[in-house]
Amino acid sequence: MQRPPSEPGSDAELDVDAGAGAGADAGAGAGVDAVAVRAAYSSRATEYAAALGSMSAVHPADLGLVSRWADELDGPVLDLGCGPGHWTAFLAKHSWRDGHSEPGAHSERGGHSGLAEHDGAHGRLDVTGVDPVPAFVEHASRMNPGVRYETGSAEDLRADDASLGGVLAWYSLIHHSPDAIDGPLREVARVLRPGGRLLVGFFEAEALGPFDHAVVTAWRWPVDELAARLEAAGLTVLETTTRIDPGSRPHGALIAEHRVAR
Repeated sequence: MQRPPSEPGSDAELDVDAGAGAGADAGAGAGVDAVAVRAAYSSRATEYAAALGSMSAVHPADLGLVSRWADELDGPVLDLGCGPGHWTAFLAKHSWRDGHSEPGAHSERGGHSGLAEHDGAHGRLDVTGVDPVPAFVEHASRMNPGVRYETGSAEDLRADDASLGGVLAWYSLIHHSPDAIDGPLREVARVLRPGGRLLVGFFEAEALGPFDHAVVTAWRWPVDELAARLEAAGLTVLETTTRIDPGSRPHGALIAEHRVAR
């Protein structure tokens, strides 16, 4: 279960909000640029990993949602803003339904365009965790041998056009301001295959606005407003969920599918 959030800048435990668990956002929020976001998470990477770097910190409802989303995927998956890497490892080490695509070659952009040869035949997802914070990537690689992690940016995903079956962005876009979030969403739409699915976890609110997240400024989004951004990027929203847990900020999640070209 999640612990109650602490006050930013205090000596209390790191802010642990409902659903939180992704790593540093590669974008900017409320005047905080990508370099500042990366630096803020780098300075607290060890603390963050200790508080949120295992599946024991995951809410059961979130575990069920991500598992159900993963069961519907066809093709490689990117865990965007993977942080300590626990979601990546969870997806990589669990068997899902068969029927995935054939193993493919390494992407021209440096990413991956097909299922991992050692996993594809056994009904396992080919998952890559990506985070802009080297300390998170190093921690994740050390804790989860055999799982693939890379440093990277949400604005420039190292994957070919229409090459991925799914992208998990679990609290990894929360530091993108309204002026900055459209670029990453268009980039996600670019790399998803027709029918590929994005799952976004975020802080939900009735009104769009920034707040003092324990690490660095973040944004709360009304479900309808974030859904409209996904639609504008070329994604069709299939499902929305919200939840309010005692002592935690309201949680939201959206599942969206890349539109099939007509």
